[in-house]
Amino acid sequence: MTNPSTSNTLKSQIAFVIESCTAHLPKAIPIYTDINQSINIIDDKLSEVIHAYCHRTLCGGSGGGGWDHKDNGEDKNSSHVQSYLCPECKQKVVFFARKCPHCGSKVRGKNPRDGRWGISASSHFKYFEELKEYRLQLIEPKTDDPECREFRVRYWVIDKNSVHLNNYARGQLASDKSNHINFQPLKQDFYLSGPVLKYDGILRVLDDRTKFDFSFFDMDNKTPEIVPEEFRLLESASVVASKKFGKNRGTWKRR
Repeated sequence: MTNPSTSNTLKSQIAFVIESCTAHLPKAIPIYTDINQSINIIDDKLSEVIHAYCHRTLCGGSGGGGWDHKDNGEDKNSSHVQSYLCPECKQKVVFFARKCPHCGSKVRGKNPRDGRWGISASSHFKYFEELKEYRLQLIEPKTDDPECREFRVRYWVIDKNSVHLNNYARGQLASDKSNHINFQPLKQDFYLSGPVLKYDGILRVLDDRTKFDFSFFDMDNKTPEIVPEEFRLLESASVVASKKFGKNRGTWKRR
């Protein structure tokens, strides 16, 4: 059993890392928004840093061509703090804009919330013996409005031996269209792959700093998330068989 004092020390350290490395957001959000540039609440590099601390390991030390973490963990970061399409002029508008910078419309389009985690099916099997696990983080706005300054941050680990993940990867690899898995947060493939929650919390962007509070923290948790009712009767083989294995949604490279 983990020593509670050790767990609390790590918990405090992770909160400190998140707050320290997002402290620029109060000033950066309005600056980026003013010229219609999207801003990452937590970017991919910071995600890797946070989880290196979580697992008491090091980052890979390079921008590509190696493992994200020295212990051979692969880190994936996705955000649903996304730009929307202006209903009036059909131009992209950043999440925090109060009105469309192109046409001035105050009619807000729908946040697509379609950010994904990219996994290469070919790399998954090529490096399978070395691979430790997939580490997945998701950032979500509490509300889809420009004044939102509270963001839910969740982190899960998926075992490389997950039956569904491997079935999905085999199907994708056999496809003549792409070997790229677009792993969508909180959907059927995610839940069927047995994600284990490690932490859940809220990042608040205040006037002069950020504050992060955990609602759940257990790096030793080994219990997969409960599969929602809508996915509970699905079987891995039938889900994979129903896929069309379409084209890439973007370029992906193993870090």
